[in-house]
Amino acid sequence: MQRRTLQQSGWTVELTAAVDIPAEAIQWIWPSWLPKAKLSILAGAGGCGKTTLAISLAATISRGGDWPDGSKGEIASNVIIWSGEDGVADTIVPRLIAADADLNRVHIIQGRTDMYGNRQPFDPAVDFPLLHEAVDRIGGVSLLIFDPIISLIRGDMHRANEVRQGLQKVVDFAELHDCAVLGITHLKKGGSHTSVVEQIIGSQAFTALSRGALVAMTFKDFETRVLVRAKANLSIDSGGIQYFIEPVSLHDQIEATCIRWGEIIEGSAEAIFEEMERSGISKPESALDEASRFLVEVLDAGPVAITTLQSLAADSCISWATVRRAQKKLGIRSCKAGMQSGWMWELSNKR
Repeated sequence: MQRRTLQQSGWTVELTAAVDIPAEAIQWIWPSWLPKAKLSILAGAGGCGKTTLAISLAATISRGGDWPDGSKGEIASNVIIWSGEDGVADTIVPRLIAADADLNRVHIIQGRTDMYGNRQPFDPAVDFPLLHEAVDRIGGVSLLIFDPIISLIRGDMHRANEVRQGLQKVVDFAELHDCAVLGITHLKKGGSHTSVVEQIIGSQAFTALSRGALVAMTFKDFETRVLVRAKANLSIDSGGIQYFIEPVSLHDQIEATCIRWGEIIEGSAEAIFEEMERSGISKPESALDEASRFLVEVLDAGPVAITTLQSLAADSCISWATVRRAQKKLGIRSCKAGMQSGWMWELSNKR
């Protein structure tokens, strides 16, 4: 059987001379830091305040405020936030209030509903297309935050093809709605890497598809932190800003945290990172150390069902294989509360 060529099928390649394509300037939400119509990544180790940083950016956009480097903000506009790790009422909203956000312009994704009013959880990997109509309903959006961005991936976050498939719809969304998309993620535990960008967890496709990568770092005293531009396809990939996380007491005895910005720091992300190391930066703990600390904290009050531990470990992005290694390291015992009960783990010094 003779195969049909592409020409025979009626398809042709469309070519346009470059002279006929008008040049366009890059548009920015935060000049040289957060581009419009593009995907960006915000990464950091535990304790860096990634979510608090993102909320600070959201608050600035919602009220049309100026940026921490002195750049002038645009007109106040809408922000959409999806969080799979923090409570909305007790964490996200108090932090928005502490950051002086216009709460009328910040919209939280809390689920999906059908025509009959039935409500279900929002699954970013499956339900993302529903956001197009939601954006039109609120009159547009300037920033969409996903925390964590790996929730958009249905398969293995270490497989480039699966990551690209999951993120392409986000890239298309950003371009269609002319908004910035900021995905929050973690840094790899331990190990040595040639660049700060290579420390971002998951497949390299995360940073390949994003047009910028911001990385949060912390000093050993955990008081002074730095936000750096680790990758910037559309501007210079250097420079950083100091920031501090400060507690805030709101009304009704509600406690929150907010960002206080500090000085501008010059240099590449790697140079800033090396300087912080010489100054005594605390490197991220190893995966085994993190899992060990996790088990001690969870089991301190008594035995916990293995199924519960598995769920808590997954929520904390700790692999079960590493948890099992930590179990052996700490000498944690398996036990049963009764013949009809499932297996539990307990610390060896709790009996």
